[in-house]
Amino acid sequence: MRKTIKRVVISLLVVLLVCLAAGTAWVYWRTHASLPQLEGEVTVPGLGGQVEVLRDAHGVPHLRAQSLEDLAFAQGYVTAQDRLWQMDLSRRLAAGELSELFGERTLRFDVENRTLGFRQACERAVKELDPESRKLLDRYAQGVNAFIDTHPKNLPVEFLLLRYRPRPWQAEDTFGIALNMAKGLNWMWPDELMRERIRAKVGNELYADLFPDHSPLDHPVAEVGGGVPNVTLGSPVGRQTLPPAGRREQIVPPQANVTQLTDQPTDGPALGREQARPTAPYGNWPGADALRSADGPIADQPSTAGLGSNNWILSGSHTQSGKPLLANDPHLGHSIPSVWYMIHLKAPEIDVSGVSLPGVPEVIIGHNERIAWGMTNVNPDVQDLYVESFNFRDPHKYLHNGEWVEAEFRDEVIKVRQERDYRFTVKVTRHGPIISHEGDRDLALRWTALEPHAQRFPFLKINQARNWEEFTTGLRDYAGPMQNFVYADVDGNIGHYAAGWVPIRRHGDGTVPSPGSTDDYDWSGSIPFEELPHAYNPPSGMLATANGRIVPDGYPYLISKKWEAPFRTARIYQLLEAGAGLKPGATEAGAGLPISSGQVPLGAKVGSAHFTVPDMLRIQTDIHTLEDDWLSRQLLTAALHHSPVATDAQYALSLLTNWNAEAKADSAATLVCEVTRHALLERILKPKLGADFSGYRWSMSTVFLQNVLENRWERWLPPGDATYDETLVKSLEEGVKRIPGLVHSQRREAWKWGETIPLTFHHPLSGGLSLLGRWLLDVGPLPQFGTGTTVKQTTPSVGPSMRMVVDFSDLDQSVQNITLGESGHFLSPYYRDQLDAWYNGRSFPMLFSDAAVDKGTVHRLVLKPGASN
Repeated sequence: MRKTIKRVVISLLVVLLVCLAAGTAWVYWRTHASLPQLEGEVTVPGLGGQVEVLRDAHGVPHLRAQSLEDLAFAQGYVTAQDRLWQMDLSRRLAAGELSELFGERTLRFDVENRTLGFRQACERAVKELDPESRKLLDRYAQGVNAFIDTHPKNLPVEFLLLRYRPRPWQAEDTFGIALNMAKGLNWMWPDELMRERIRAKVGNELYADLFPDHSPLDHPVAEVGGGVPNVTLGSPVGRQTLPPAGRREQIVPPQANVTQLTDQPTDGPALGREQARPTAPYGNWPGADALRSADGPIADQPSTAGLGSNNWILSGSHTQSGKPLLANDPHLGHSIPSVWYMIHLKAPEIDVSGVSLPGVPEVIIGHNERIAWGMTNVNPDVQDLYVESFNFRDPHKYLHNGEWVEAEFRDEVIKVRQERDYRFTVKVTRHGPIISHEGDRDLALRWTALEPHAQRFPFLKINQARNWEEFTTGLRDYAGPMQNFVYADVDGNIGHYAAGWVPIRRHGDGTVPSPGSTDDYDWSGSIPFEELPHAYNPPSGMLATANGRIVPDGYPYLISKKWEAPFRTARIYQLLEAGAGLKPGATEAGAGLPISSGQVPLGAKVGSAHFTVPDMLRIQTDIHTLEDDWLSRQLLTAALHHSPVATDAQYALSLLTNWNAEAKADSAATLVCEVTRHALLERILKPKLGADFSGYRWSMSTVFLQNVLENRWERWLPPGDATYDETLVKSLEEGVKRIPGLVHSQRREAWKWGETIPLTFHHPLSGGLSLLGRWLLDVGPLPQFGTGTTVKQTTPSVGPSMRMVVDFSDLDQSVQNITLGESGHFLSPYYRDQLDAWYNGRSFPMLFSDAAVDKGTVHRLVLKPGASN
């Protein structure tokens, strides 16, 4: 009996080991089988002619086709090779279909986009397309579908894990990704509720103090009147017409008791300016961020600092080569895969290189053989809330100009994995969807992105443009999200255009909810294209934008009341105007990060600096913090009149005495300033706002603090504090008390800024996997350098998503890289091969000429037309 039992046990163990080995072998085979083919030839049904796909040492595809239609097809096919699951998740977010895969935890994301009517807006956008754009989007979709159809059993491994197959790609899906972008960059309406609540609490005078929209550090690009003549404003023309606020094709919104999209107070501001919206699809590519933030509110926070970008251009008078340099580094949410996909597209009608968005054809940011362009978000106010008056006897009707009119309704059904379908009704007025029901009032949202003809496709014209006139002609078709487009060309010209729809309001400024029962607060049109802020060949020979105020006093239209903090913009101009301290090859000890120029005085005159591509990279990775530099000086001055008692606070002051304002990863002084600023804001706000102080989130909150302290406004002096010197020192003491909890140690040696803002790139599925799964898929954690307002903008989840510098003296010496890599497959050599360069501020040549591409080719794949193998 014992021998029998022993034989059985041994047999079972052998079977178990065999099964385990077989399972491991199958998983290994299956995951490797889903890696894309990079070499040889492949027959692709639907392709009209042969296309070469030449990949360089970082897996960047350089496509050569004989027609624009085949090029779009091949772009769809190749992008799907590397990013198909990212594309599918992105369109699911737009369509409100995440819960079909992930269950209840993503339900409110689906409810939100179903409420907004993204699907209906995308369907309408396709109908509104011109024939050329429709053909381009259709050919791109056919390329994506050709990859899906020819790889039914070796699609990306995420499809296997979630046990589903992607449906065919359609042109509507591309517009869904565009709407995700717009939502991530122009989500302003929660601020209206926050401002309304605070104004009711503190009154008009304090309210005006709390929301500054100007700073002495601003650098407006557009000048009106007799100022610096660096802009040409067109003569007044007929305004661009936005449709009247009337009946709409799309019907939207949830019932009063269905996942309300309401504004509520949130926790106080976190370190590192971790204040971005939980959903930032343009940055944290759609779906990835949704899954990570599924346990937190989606739309109940005021939009705040977080997403940003830098771009600037120098004419040849400031460069070593005598030709323009253009730099751009969009700051977006970090994710796996990277937000951007690098690509080079060439056909007889086009030759363009740069970054694309997976799911969208053409290049979004980049250059062709004659022009280059970069983008930063303008942050315009393109959303308004309207208080609608519904008839309590007949809730299907609401008041408009003294009459009761019918609202529109649509029933929505969301499939929820392992749960019953979720059903709700959406409701729309003439202004738009009802997104919130608060007590006895319903709030409707009007947003330019949901207007007819708002979803256009201008990037083919931009990609093909050969001069300023053709470039700006392409921008006329760009509706949003409004961007600061900077421009340079091979002839030496530079320019800027803030393009996109911005509404003109009949009354009010749209900063708080408006009455919706009459036409008084409706939109009458949009700012004429000719009168949008723009500049061309300014005498200074330089232009820079970093989400700050771009228009001066006297500009005749309202673009925004909420510009980003001015510190990044001011620092860029410091470095460009001074041209000092940019020594090739100098790096911080141990960090591998280029040294910034340190204490360059504001207003320094332009010298004889001749900038190069490495200089531009050094500026992009600059970590000198103007914001904390100001605060450290305030603290040192205050301590002369009111010394701190606590020994840790005294030690903190000693750190600031000789600090150079560099936000290095091991900087204790940066940590002291960051915790003190938050404590100072809380100390000043709490007596006025009470529990609402934590709901105050404003991108220029430090400008508010500067105004309070530099003007010594008594109305904000906290009770019990005799002077602002006392306020500053007490804030220092309170802030320092919080440091041990942040660094998880009582030792002062642990006071390291970079350890409090670690960065981990999360794969969307890693949260539901084992430690091994997270180790395989996630990247990080990494200590960081920089702050939320340094040129190298740094927070735990937001930062440079791409860096590009275009050199018109030799386009092959231009550089570009993304955060991680081209591939979304964790076994690919291109999954994270760019991380080290991105982290340490280096980059790679942006190969462009045929000779450079041929020399740099590592993989050659030929796509051939014909029937499937």
